[in-house]
Amino acid sequence: MTTYNKSEKFIETDSVILAIGHSSRDTFKKIYEKGFAIEKKNFSVGVRIEHLQEDINKAQYGAITKLKLPPAEYKLAYHSPNGRSCYTFCMCPGGYVMASSSDKNTIVTNGMSNFLRDNVNANSALLVNVTPDDFKDSSPLAGMYFQQDLEEKAFKLGGSNYYAPIQRVQDFLENKKSTYIGKVKPSYLPGVSLSNLNDILPDFVSTTLKEGIIYFDSKLHGFSNPDSLLTGLETRSSSPIRILRNESLQSNIQGVYPCGEGAGYAGGIMSAAVDGIKCAYLIRGRSFNP
Repeated sequence: MTTYNKSEKFIETDSVILAIGHSSRDTFKKIYEKGFAIEKKNFSVGVRIEHLQEDINKAQYGAITKLKLPPAEYKLAYHSPNGRSCYTFCMCPGGYVMASSSDKNTIVTNGMSNFLRDNVNANSALLVNVTPDDFKDSSPLAGMYFQQDLEEKAFKLGGSNYYAPIQRVQDFLENKKSTYIGKVKPSYLPGVSLSNLNDILPDFVSTTLKEGIIYFDSKLHGFSNPDSLLTGLETRSSSPIRILRNESLQSNIQGVYPCGEGAGYAGGIMSAAVDGIKCAYLIRGRSFNP
């Protein structure tokens, strides 16, 4: 049963689906203060990589000129001997690298494509997995603070003016600051600053990214083109916490159902939607049998 008291501005209910996003840091802090059982979890961090879309088309389709084919896509993964993985995520053909900061004095990147996918560049997240063992702090919120620290470093590296730090792939591989932009022009707005991303990335991230870039070139010719651009940083691949729940999908606070990506039970739009359906079925006293 749910009632709404307009004068007091609160809702009294038996059931709450806590479907927060993976960047709901104020909510993460509040539920921790309120005694919700949460734990650290794996996620990934890295950069956005941009190529010319025509180069991706040639690598995927070959030198075909007569057929009307859509802008080509790719999905790549690499498993390093060091135990880490590097993979591409949220590939945006004919797209743009987007400013996605939610906090002051931070840089966070993401990617998007318009309906026509007709921009000159293709871009994708290029990520490395992070585990709770990588965090110095024992707090369940340590992963969140790990992300925030990287985002603040990216802000400073970019010039403390919301310009994103960028680097040519060749310069990244050689661990030297970029001094010019080649044939791949950055799509990030409001602007970019030539940088050395190795200066702010954890060693295990930059090392695995370099291995991945070289390996991916063997699968997709031109992936490691010297003029391809890396834009930093992408840190919000998934939630850094998991809100614990029992077999009935309730947290340790009875009646609260942690749900979806922010709660640590999904990795994207579709899986989050399915998790929401599962919670709704259980609240109505029905089992979920897709």
